[in-house]
Amino acid sequence: MNYDQKPGFLGLSVARNPEDEKKQVWTKLQGLRNAYLEDMIELYGMLTARSNQPMPAEQLQKLKHYKDVLHRMIPYLRVPQDRVPKEFNIDKVDAFEKQIVNIMETFKRRRQGAA
Repeated sequence: MNYDQKPGFLGLSVARNPEDEKKQVWTKLQGLRNAYLEDMIELYGMLTARSNQPMPAEQLQKLKHYKDVLHRMIPYLRVPQDRVPKEFNIDKVDAFEKQIVNIMETFKRRRQGAA
């Protein structure tokens, strides 16, 4: 039997139902897709265009880092339900969401500052 590593009520471990967790993961991924995918694709395109412009090496390195991260994340938001990796549990999706939010907020602030 698989047990959640987080203590539940009164510090007891709670058994997770794998099918319920798969549904939760899929639902969460779809929510992230609806909320962020278009903006992530747009940001990726903007970073690609900017990476071809002259800039200091350190700035170019940071820009390419964000571009690479987006390049790795976008396919997870496009994955069909039957192809979601088994190791992609709800905790990983929550961490994934935090990373998306941080990247999007970073560039939103930069765009607002430039406007």
